[in-house]
Amino acid sequence: MKRYLMALALILSIPAMAQSLQVTLGSSFGINAGVRFPLVPLLVDGRAYAGYNPFGSGALGGGVDVLAKIPLTDLYAGGGAFFGTGPAISLLNQGNYGVRGVVGTYLNLGLPLLGFFLEVYPTIYLGANSGFGLGGALGVNIGF
Repeated sequence: MKRYLMALALILSIPAMAQSLQVTLGSSFGINAGVRFPLVPLLVDGRAYAGYNPFGSGALGGGVDVLAKIPLTDLYAGGGAFFGTGPAISLLNQGNYGVRGVVGTYLNLGLPLLGFFLEVYPTIYLGANSGFGLGGALGVNIGF
């Protein structure tokens, strides 16, 4: 029981450590919301997200990413893993779990505490429907 309480406390503390909240439209699961938090300040961020696909399959899912910022630019790159109850949104192939790369950039609009970003996800689906997919998302970042 102590183990479950500790896991619950850790999960509930993730938003408290977040430097920003993010909402995206696109891959992996249609509408995604999550938090982004520093792992190594100014260099490496972590992201945890959950999503829902209202565009067809009704899939629920979520995942985590580790993102490295490229110094002196608005670019970042990294990788992560995801799992869902139904197929993720992607070109070329679909599956309900896998690993993905992340390449993204912030769009400089000059709004305080509000940022827009664009990401591309080369994805490898694992399991019975193994294969390669390509996804993307447009997102809003609220925070620092």
